[in-house]
Amino acid sequence: MKHTIYGILLAVIALLVVAILLGVSGKNVRENEIETALNTAIEQALEQWKEKERDEAEDDQGMIADFNRLLLQQVESNSEIQVDVLTADAKKGVMDVRVTNTYRNILGQERKIVCRKSVIQEEYTEEMEYYTITFLVDGQVYEQYSLYQGGQLVAPKTPKKDGKTFRYWVKNGESQECVLEQESVENDLILEAVFQ
Repeated sequence: MKHTIYGILLAVIALLVVAILLGVSGKNVRENEIETALNTAIEQALEQWKEKERDEAEDDQGMIADFNRLLLQQVESNSEIQVDVLTADAKKGVMDVRVTNTYRNILGQERKIVCRKSVIQEEYTEEMEYYTITFLVDGQVYEQYSLYQGGQLVAPKTPKKDGKTFRYWVKNGESQECVLEQESVENDLILEAVFQ
């Protein structure tokens, strides 16, 4: 009798653990699905907007309709989806959307997941050009990193050389001090250490 009661209690506990795990994993799956669907749909809608003719591309309602169609193609779960377009400006390529996903968990309780995404078209059209910044000490690479065009140079840790004191950095082939804080990057740059 004692073993039967233990067996029933273990079965109930196992069922509760399984129900909790299914509830948590179901929520995570739905969150991931709605975030992925929202990201993909909004990016594709803005990309399609960019490729359309100017007259067509200035139609906010058309862009919203494209977004809704693309979002529904991405979502596969059986849940209710509410889309709130907070901002849509086809001329500027701006879109701000909030999606609410309402579903029932394994215990029959209603749950909601809210996901919001704001996108400006320039984020996807403007490609930054990167340049290599190289710092040399005695002709050897001391530090090297990449920086986007127009970026602010960052000085590396002060180099050390036996019996000499570091003074400043100079551009390769020049003798005048390069003030890193005032220099913006427009091409690959090689800087050499000057010691005294």
